[in-house]
Amino acid sequence: MTYEEGTFHEPFGPEYVRPKQADCPNCPCCSAALCERGRADVSRCEGHTSDETRPTVADCPCSAETTPGTMAWHMARIRAVTAAKMKPLDAAAENLLRTVATDQPVTDEAELLPQLTLRRYVELIGGQPRLTQFGRLYLDARVQQWAATAVTVVDVDKKTRMARVVLGRRSGESTVDVPMYQLANSSTGLGADELPGVTLHAYANTAAVHDADVVLLGVSNPRVPAPLYKPGGIVTVPAAPVGPEPAGGEG
Repeated sequence: MTYEEGTFHEPFGPEYVRPKQADCPNCPCCSAALCERGRADVSRCEGHTSDETRPTVADCPCSAETTPGTMAWHMARIRAVTAAKMKPLDAAAENLLRTVATDQPVTDEAELLPQLTLRRYVELIGGQPRLTQFGRLYLDARVQQWAATAVTVVDVDKKTRMARVVLGRRSGESTVDVPMYQLANSSTGLGADELPGVTLHAYANTAAVHDADVVLLGVSNPRVPAPLYKPGGIVTVPAAPVGPEPAGGEG
């Protein structure tokens, strides 16, 4: 008999099995550890699991884009506001979105609804288009006055990848939660550990009623001069998105 024939087994000690992770108390599909990672990442829970289990966790509410406080939720809000200020819908699409916002029956002769649903500004409920929270945020950002403001970092939670900040144009007792990546990046020249106590500049809807509705754009570090030229000598001084613009722009 030989070892290669598989008839001889040498004991190497007990077989260790990884303990089962605790189930998430808030959903039926994930472990608590998976939801903690997914909530802090724009790729959500499905971005932190295997191909085999991805379909099971794809609709996890704990990390969903529609769940307030998740990184995916913050990113969707920033995308909506950035579009409203920098690259808005064309006039026809924006007018249709405003009509949807009235909850009245709409006609879509130009077939623009797919564009609005793809952007997640509109969802179909019972076959009828309804404005989403991101659609509302887009419309609000089109008419709200935005202002330059100082942004002082209170603290950073690297586990959730969020930072608490105080805006100079809001009450000093209120704090706003913002994604850490907006503050610690190559443009500001800061790392996460350097953020607490630092004061940056940004544009924000500083008159928002609720702290949770505040979104930052154009965060910059006053200690780091903005580059005037890209490679090739192209001037890149950005325009600040302060006030509303007339409809028209992106199709």
